[in-house]
Amino acid sequence: MNLRDTAMDALRHAKKADHAESYVIESVTHAAYIDGGRISNIETKIDSGISVRVSVKNKLGRASVTLDDNAAERCVAAAMRVASFSPKNSGFKGYPMPSVSSVKVNIFDKKIENVTAADLKDIMGSVISSCRSEIPRGLLRLSVIRSVTANTNDLVTEHESTMMYGHFTSMFRGDRNGEGTAAVHGVSLNFDAERIGSELNSKAKASASATPFRGKEKMTMILPPCELGYMIASSAGSALNGENVFYKRSLWHDREEKKVASKALTITDDPTIPGALCSAFDDEGTPAKKKILVDNGILRSFIRDSFIGESTGNGMRRNSTDAQNVYDSAVSIKPMNMIVTPGRYSGDDIIAQTDNGILVEKFAWPECDPLTGRFALEVRCGRLVKNGKIIENVNNALLTGNMISLLKRIEHIGSDPVNIGSVTIPTMSFSGTELIGNE
Repeated sequence: MNLRDTAMDALRHAKKADHAESYVIESVTHAAYIDGGRISNIETKIDSGISVRVSVKNKLGRASVTLDDNAAERCVAAAMRVASFSPKNSGFKGYPMPSVSSVKVNIFDKKIENVTAADLKDIMGSVISSCRSEIPRGLLRLSVIRSVTANTNDLVTEHESTMMYGHFTSMFRGDRNGEGTAAVHGVSLNFDAERIGSELNSKAKASASATPFRGKEKMTMILPPCELGYMIASSAGSALNGENVFYKRSLWHDREEKKVASKALTITDDPTIPGALCSAFDDEGTPAKKKILVDNGILRSFIRDSFIGESTGNGMRRNSTDAQNVYDSAVSIKPMNMIVTPGRYSGDDIIAQTDNGILVEKFAWPECDPLTGRFALEVRCGRLVKNGKIIENVNNALLTGNMISLLKRIEHIGSDPVNIGSVTIPTMSFSGTELIGNE
């Protein structure tokens, strides 16, 4: 089925709407799973669908269906019905106009497109054999994504990309058990199975040797990319979200051109550097571009979609972990590739320059409150640092703080950036957190 023809067919059926948009996407995902230390399943899923948005006398409607011969007509009819029951939206200004993008980025890997079940079996087998601990669960997804966006302003954009996502859990079994995790993100089949297996084993062993932390202590928090990426996305990412700014939910809604972070911090959203969501156009058809968000601690701009002022090309339906059922997602404001400019310190350098801190290898789940930036996270495995040296591994403790406030208290920024979904970030350390254990 031709995606472009389907998108245009939907617009023809939407002639009674004042404005209409169609978004058609197809994904092919090759996936492999580990269960109980063994490869349990290898499969290929093909998923395709269409989403239609309409405006009728300022009443908005949206619907989505899987693709078949009359999907465009059915989807338009459903969207029109939704609009007929919707309240008027005086803030709607129309869908994007056609524009030319200056972004060039290569995010299509033929190796992913041509991967075989035998290839996936070899990759997952190498992860298992490289990890001396058990791997109870693991998955690897390799996706090919093609989409078309079209609207009644004569806008038509096409997108083609590949995506890799993997997540693995390890378990060291001994006198005390220990758990480790590792995740991989990317747009190419650049997968180092031996490194992943070794990391899983190291983290599980460290967790097994951890002892409960006692007492309460102020200390420096050192976070590697795998933990920090999600925390930055849920705190700074939320503060930079134009919808939160519009409704004054963002702590930075009135801070543009003012200091919001340490002078050491620069954040850009750069779709020219390959990442899972990068493309020449966003999912509404607005041209993508590099944007400076925070410049040496000064807030310069926010990210927006077409419904929140002038779009910055950040209206997204896709996500960085799963290419299935994307057509059923509403447009939301997301960074394409939010990058923290790396510093000059290695991870070992940061530890060596920390007098009293904790290097967190694993939180239960590394997220902040998106509106306040606060967090109180369970440390599953942390390495206590005293006078520049790791002295012991601890667990059963809460690490508390406020990520928005901590951005003003950055101690060091590492030189080891890693892509974590739609965020690319190095190891960083922050003063002013509190570790709370059992009394």
